[in-house]
Amino acid sequence: MSGRMTLGSLFVLAALIPGFCHAQGGYGYGPAPQGAWQGQPPMPPGSGYPMPPQGPSNTIYEQLPDDLGFMHEDSPLETALKNLFRHSYYRGEYLLWTASSPGNVLLGGTPTSPIPSTLQFPLAPNTYLINSNPLTGNPAQAIVPSTDQFQLKNINGFRATMGLPVGPGNFEMSAFILQNRKNHLDGTSLITQEVPADLLSVPPVLFAIPATFIGQPVTVAGIPGNMLYTTSYDAIMQTSIWGTEANYILDAPNAGTGDILTFSPMLGFRYFNYFESLSQFGDFSLVTDPTTNPVTTVPAHRASYSLSNNNSYGPQFGVRAEATISKVTFGAEPKIMLGVNSYSASLSTINAPINSSNHTKGTVFAPIADLKVYSRINISQYAHVFVAYNLMWAGSLSRPYDSIGYNLGTGGSGLFKPTFTDSVIQGLSVGAELRF
Repeated sequence: MSGRMTLGSLFVLAALIPGFCHAQGGYGYGPAPQGAWQGQPPMPPGSGYPMPPQGPSNTIYEQLPDDLGFMHEDSPLETALKNLFRHSYYRGEYLLWTASSPGNVLLGGTPTSPIPSTLQFPLAPNTYLINSNPLTGNPAQAIVPSTDQFQLKNINGFRATMGLPVGPGNFEMSAFILQNRKNHLDGTSLITQEVPADLLSVPPVLFAIPATFIGQPVTVAGIPGNMLYTTSYDAIMQTSIWGTEANYILDAPNAGTGDILTFSPMLGFRYFNYFESLSQFGDFSLVTDPTTNPVTTVPAHRASYSLSNNNSYGPQFGVRAEATISKVTFGAEPKIMLGVNSYSASLSTINAPINSSNHTKGTVFAPIADLKVYSRINISQYAHVFVAYNLMWAGSLSRPYDSIGYNLGTGGSGLFKPTFTDSVIQGLSVGAELRF
């Protein structure tokens, strides 16, 4: 009897084991019976046991995290830089500017020889009568060269600007450069040789026509003299202008409130470079034997090279005022730099009338005032086009034509006399702006 009960118990136990395994969600197939082990949580991924298959498919899915581990994630600095450049803006401008021209500055001293009112031949501006033609001894005239023909108009240039949002404002960096301008004065075409009177010529020459030379009046040891160019003369002036600045522009207190007019104060630093050179060179005849006919002469070369390099820099402050009406923004940006000019100037001469080399450098107070007035059209949220008028005044600049002194003093030791002046740079600019 007990044997039969034991055998029956084994049959009952064998029938219950498969249902028990399915209820635990083990390695069996198909869903667990309803109500069996409903509170048991699923096995976590990576715990060493695969997830049970869901539905009729035997595919196992496991979700991996985005973090790929060390050296595969951005550092705090990289994250900050990405956020910084994500809201940056860039501007590019074509410049058409004009700088102050030298004007009618004589490249020589004040002529001391008077011009007779009874003189028959025509005289050009800045022309004076010299004592005699060194080749013939007859009267002659000389033209004093000047910087009147040197112009600094319509100079092409480019300006680039980049802005980055930093704190409660924008950090803005800008740089501009103007094309190198070269001016040339051809004095050789003004030189003519003496024509003697000849009644037998056709047509007859009733009066002798004096020679015309290029002359630079000088005073040597208190005695007036002349530096003559009897064969050729050329003067070349070259001008180079560029600059850069960095400013921090605070957000306007009413920015984002819908007000039409906003004012944003700014504080920054500016560097401005103004480089200029003046070269004068030509040939003259050196008389060796005045008793011969014609007079025996030897050609000689005469030249002077004057340079000035101005480096103006210092802190600046200003304000950016803007008024936005629909998609058009009108703005004005006045700035003032209170800085210095660390300049250098030099002059080298050959037979003018002596060979000399002079150089000096120093630092002087040199303020700069800058004004930009512009109109900007917002084409889209990211693209803008604009046109602007720019005006900049730079003080305490050394310019090469002002550094030549033609009064050599009692010792006659040189021609160097550095002086300072100002310059006005102005013109239009057009460009585009991209904001991200």
